[in-house]
Amino acid sequence: MAAEKTDRRIQRTQQQLQAALVSLILEKRYDKITVQEIIDRANVGRSTFYAHFQDKEDLLVSGFVSWEQELHQQFHTHAHDAEGADHLLHSLTFFRHAYEHRDLYRAMIEGGGSDVLVAVGRQHMSASIKAHLDTILADGPQLTIPLPVITHFLAGGLLSLLMWWLNSDMSYTPEQMNEMFCQLAMPGVLQALGIHDENGP
Repeated sequence: MAAEKTDRRIQRTQQQLQAALVSLILEKRYDKITVQEIIDRANVGRSTFYAHFQDKEDLLVSGFVSWEQELHQQFHTHAHDAEGADHLLHSLTFFRHAYEHRDLYRAMIEGGGSDVLVAVGRQHMSASIKAHLDTILADGPQLTIPLPVITHFLAGGLLSLLMWWLNSDMSYTPEQMNEMFCQLAMPGVLQALGIHDENGP
């Protein structure tokens, strides 16, 4: 019971710090935010911050882990509704997630945090896509293109479109962005995976 209370307290502290960073990013440039400002906003001590995180980038990355868990939850929720390419990648979920958090994403891009956003985003997207494709292809044929090449290509393309979309005032809906991404990226990928696209020609 004591361990459970400790775990909840740790989780609550980490969430306080993540929320403090998010609120600051929405107010000022990410590259100008200091650890002192974060702990003041979260109302925790400096030693508490460094007991959980190395620096503000480590804190930001921890936020991506939380988002990733949220995305996985959404993947399972919408798994039965997805078809074709979106069933493989859950790309529509990524676009919808970006739309829901657009203020934070835009603040990161405009505030000097785009390099961190791209690096961490690519890493987590690649891992998520690879895990999903590993499950689908467990008993499938030998691939003509190595899976890491496929996952890196898809994650890079998806993230690139997300960044462009955020920078262009999101003039398309998440559904429209997903449809365009699938049309551009999936024909060759489905062929490499040895999967027939029932919606294709």
